[in-house]
Amino acid sequence: MGGTTVSRADDLRTKLGKLEVALSAIVDALVWIDGDGRVQWYNAPFRRLVNRPDAAVLDARLVDLLPLGEGGRPLPPQAHPVNLALSGQPNAIGSYEYRGGDQPAVLEVFAARVQFSRQELNTVVAIRDITERRRAEEKEQRLAAEAAASAAAARKRAAELDTAYKELKSTQAMLVHAEKMAAIGQLASGVAHEVKNPLGIILQGVNYLEGRVGPKDPEEVEVLQMIKEAVMRSDKIVRDLLNFSRQRPLEPKPCDIAQVIRDSLGLVGKQFALHNISVQEEFTDGLPPVVIDENQMKQVFINVLLNALQAMPQGGELTLRTAAAAPESLPVELARRALAMWRPGEGAARCEVTDTGVGIPAEQLPKAFDPFFTTKPAGQGTGLGLAISRSIVEKHRGGITIASQEGRGTTVTIALPIVQEGAR
Repeated sequence: MGGTTVSRADDLRTKLGKLEVALSAIVDALVWIDGDGRVQWYNAPFRRLVNRPDAAVLDARLVDLLPLGEGGRPLPPQAHPVNLALSGQPNAIGSYEYRGGDQPAVLEVFAARVQFSRQELNTVVAIRDITERRRAEEKEQRLAAEAAASAAAARKRAAELDTAYKELKSTQAMLVHAEKMAAIGQLASGVAHEVKNPLGIILQGVNYLEGRVGPKDPEEVEVLQMIKEAVMRSDKIVRDLLNFSRQRPLEPKPCDIAQVIRDSLGLVGKQFALHNISVQEEFTDGLPPVVIDENQMKQVFINVLLNALQAMPQGGELTLRTAAAAPESLPVELARRALAMWRPGEGAARCEVTDTGVGIPAEQLPKAFDPFFTTKPAGQGTGLGLAISRSIVEKHRGGITIASQEGRGTTVTIALPIVQEGAR
């Protein structure tokens, strides 16, 4: 009987030895602690992790052998996974920094309570070194962030190139337009002078014949009147051509642009009332003056106001606005011109004339400032008004642009440099 007991004890020791060898072969460190948190058993990976002799490990407190940290700071005792398990949490798990060895490491710690009997309560702690995995994850995140930043930089560069390309095309179009305007101006000046004298002779002849034809010849009177009207219309075209081509010197002085607009409206305001068009004024108080030739700028605003009037044959609403603006906040074409031609620090007086009229078709909008282009019926416009207005505004170092939606109305925006303080 005694021999059998010895044999079973030897067999049990053999099996326990094999189990210990097997547990020591596991890559993860394993530790068995008692209810007070003292080490009762551990495997070889744990011995290598803490790098201490067995005498210093057995029966030592595990929290002392395994100092952990989080965010570069020591982990408070109450937050240590071993203490969490000992205090009643069945399973405590987390990733922590470990600086107890030769090299900093990142450990994943799992502590689980094991109830063997009513009297015996132990805790098993499994520890896995995840330093390389964490480094790989951080490297992957860093590479992903760098790739995202590179992609964002590439998109930004592509957008900048696209903007530069559009600006180059716009500048090229402006240069072509300027060359075209110069050529048309020279041609118009020559033609106008050649035509003006014959028109004067024809008009004198009509006036002479009117004196010879009596009231008894109504047909002749009607024919002469038709000739006279045609000559007068041709003479207006010639005068517009001369205005377009003539480089009249400016007589600039500081002016209140809102008052210039009010004066221009006063000259044509009655026509708006007759056509059932209400006028709204939204002028910014205290707007600094602009240096302009008042008479020439009145010509510009009268032209724009008459265009708005003719765009609202059934009535509508006209809104006049003035405001101070930074050059870069202006519509793209005006902003580009302002930044290229204005002195550093110059602000803009932004003037808008908005109507609720028929609008301009999108395909015709780019031609709005071309000489002789008009959307008006034949005989109601020469197509030179906006071309002359643009020429005048640009002589003032300003800019003019049109935005329109067919059937919804048109806004003409004029930007002029504001007088700098101390420069008056």
